Amino acid sequence: MLNFDRVFDDRWALHARPYSILARDYDCALGLKHFRHVRDLFERLVRELSLDFSSAADVGCGTGLFARHLRRHGVPVFAVDRSPEMLRAARRNCCGTGVCLLQQDLRSLRLPLPVDLITAHFDTMNHLVDHEDLVRAMRCIADNLRPGGHFIFDFLTHCQTLPDSRVFLRRLRGINGEVQQWMRWDPARRMLSIRMVQSCPPFHAPSIELHRERAYTPQEMGRALTEASLIVRTVRDAVSLQPAASCVPRLLVVAQKPSHGRD
Repeated sequence: MLNFDRVFDDRWALHARPYSILARDYDCALGLKHFRHVRDLFERLVRELSLDFSSAADVGCGTGLFARHLRRHGVPVFAVDRSPEMLRAARRNCCGTGVCLLQQDLRSLRLPLPVDLITAHFDTMNHLVDHEDLVRAMRCIADNLRPGGHFIFDFLTHCQTLPDSRVFLRRLRGINGEVQQWMRWDPARRMLSIRMVQSCPPFHAPSIELHRERAYTPQEMGRALTEASLIVRTVRDAVSLQPAASCVPRLLVVAQKPSHGRD
């Protein structure tokens, strides 16, 4: 069995902050495919739930693809991420659209003004590996929503299909070559450890980014929403958009801020 910590010789690798180097390959390797799926699910939800919004924010916006899509609804949009490299990519993707880019940490989110809709996709909430941080982020999201506004997000649950405590490799295509995604799922701790390995021209050594995510049970996520005074409207399978009737690897949640709050 492969040793996760010795998949390659770290002495010859360039260690980097999460998303600092991956940003250049993100859309090609992961972002575009995921964006198309999320966009289609979002538009179905808008129709099914008759969601109406006149302002929006996408937090953990990454390269800005979904924020750019929100802007096509003709509303002001804020795109928030804490990675300067991902925001540089978002600036290119959102050039000329009027999307306002903000470098902020989700746990201290402070938009220029409250909005009707906040979205968070592709494991954004799972990057908050401590429950206290999750609750803090939820409260910040609630504080930045207008009364009656909605928070739409997906998250990884504890019902993962990865082999327990074994290394799993995904080979992805980047702009300048292969991107390797080495993953290990620890079911006891409900932690997903990810090591991204990329070629790094003009360097000969690969670059390495270490990512950690915590999977949450629906009950844990529900408690965090409750502590933030957000009300769950619907919970769906994030693949099929069917109502969640069993434990699935990823869920999509639509929560709402009570309309009697302060404007």
